[in-house]
Amino acid sequence: MTYQLTDGSLPLHLPGTFKPWAVQVGHSKILLRGFLGGDDGSTPRVFDVLFQDVSRISLADQYRGLDVTDAGADSLRAEEQRVGRVWRESKLFRVSAEHPHDYVVAGYLFWAEVSVLATETSPLIQESPKPGTIKDNQVFRVRWDR
Repeated sequence: MTYQLTDGSLPLHLPGTFKPWAVQVGHSKILLRGFLGGDDGSTPRVFDVLFQDVSRISLADQYRGLDVTDAGADSLRAEEQRVGRVWRESKLFRVSAEHPHDYVVAGYLFWAEVSVLATETSPLIQESPKPGTIKDNQVFRVRWDR
């Protein structure tokens, strides 16, 4: 393993411009990628936020900053009732304070600052990320049951 996995906590506030960036159907993953800086021609800092075991998404095409919170069991149950589904082993993660109806229902949330070019695949999606692609070798995680 080329990184240390650390239990993170919510709420998660990340600056920058975030966009839905990649989907991987094999493990039901969706990646939001954020860019901070770079307006002056320098290389921007890149933040990847990966949801895994995704059951449902409602996302915009872009966010100014990311504010991920656990919507709570009542909100999850209300959305289950609204759409006629039951999601066991999942949380309803809200992604924006400005857009309360934007969310991801998932079992896991991972995030890290990454050392890749904007056009490169996220090391969080890769099964064995290349050494040096995750800043400080630190990946944070929130699980559905915590």
